[in-house]
Amino acid sequence: MHLTRPATPFRLFLVLGILSGRVAAPLAAQSNPAKPAAAQSNPAKPAAAQSNPAKPAGAQANRRVITTDTEFLKEPGGTGLVRLGRTTPVIAGTTKGTWTEVTVEGWIIGNAMRDDKRDGFDVAVNLAVGSPLRAVMGGGATLGLARAGALFNRVEVKSGWVHVRRTGWVPKSAVGNADKPAPPPPPPPPPPAAAKPDASKPTASKPEAAPTAGTANASGVTVAAGTSLTAQPNGPPIGSLETPVHAEVLEHRAGWSRVRIESWVRDAAIGVASSGGITAADIRAEPDKFVGQTVDWSLQVIAVQKADELRPELPLGQPYVLARGPLPETGFVYLTVSADDAEKFRVLPPLARVQVRATIRAGKTRFLPTPVLTFVRRLD
Repeated sequence: MHLTRPATPFRLFLVLGILSGRVAAPLAAQSNPAKPAAAQSNPAKPAAAQSNPAKPAGAQANRRVITTDTEFLKEPGGTGLVRLGRTTPVIAGTTKGTWTEVTVEGWIIGNAMRDDKRDGFDVAVNLAVGSPLRAVMGGGATLGLARAGALFNRVEVKSGWVHVRRTGWVPKSAVGNADKPAPPPPPPPPPPAAAKPDASKPTASKPEAAPTAGTANASGVTVAAGTSLTAQPNGPPIGSLETPVHAEVLEHRAGWSRVRIESWVRDAAIGVASSGGITAADIRAEPDKFVGQTVDWSLQVIAVQKADELRPELPLGQPYVLARGPLPETGFVYLTVSADDAEKFRVLPPLARVQVRATIRAGKTRFLPTPVLTFVRRLD
């Protein structure tokens, strides 16, 4: 009979060690599955995504600023959408000749907007006089004046304000680098010196006049935000207040109060009143009444074009100037000119303002309520 030798302690330890190594590795793999080193060290997101996902680098690189008051148009030489003020931030896009495509965004008070889903947009300006475009909601800095009917994309709605965005075109000369401040506007003229009272003569105090019927003693009041302003009681609105303002009550009449409000407007928004009392609104109301009459109007030149079949009131191929006005009205007019005068208008700076004398040729065109005028001469 052959007897086997019992295992020595060293051999027994070696066998147990090998067995434990073979078993321990699978157990460790089951209790803690291996992951790639990169995933274990930081499984969240790539470094670029973790840093700042706010805006794409392209938009940051194309940040620009409007350096002078200018028109923001639907297309080069096209319909005006917003009158942008200097220092307005924009995102610049492509260029086309003397025009640059830019994107602008801001806030407009909700009661000045309406839903209008056309051409890929969501909302439009509802007030006939337009509405200010603000940098922030609640009455921040004014970026410009959005025209009546201008379409925008709605970004968000918050606290009665609409955040809007629109891409359009401005003159290339009106766009500057965002890191360079726009040149400051010229200082206002000094106020006239007040006349000094003559101390040698006594000053007689005037008795306060008693209020007449229908009037009110001048008193300070606060007019609520969202209030519509009219030129007369029950008249059409000419504007609305975005924030509460202080006013002076001058008169009460049939549930209405005539108030005085002091405010400031940009110099570029002030136009010369049309002479003769004839306005574009008058012509639109009675297109045939003013044909043949002469007017002196302030116009803003948009483009020089040639008449086509859609404008039978103009001879085919007749040069004409597409202009906005008469300022400060926001409509458009067709000003027929000779070939020589067309060249003179064509070399003017973009959106130049001119004073002209012209004769009303037609109160409207076949398809649009746009007056047609015949150019007589420049007045400036």
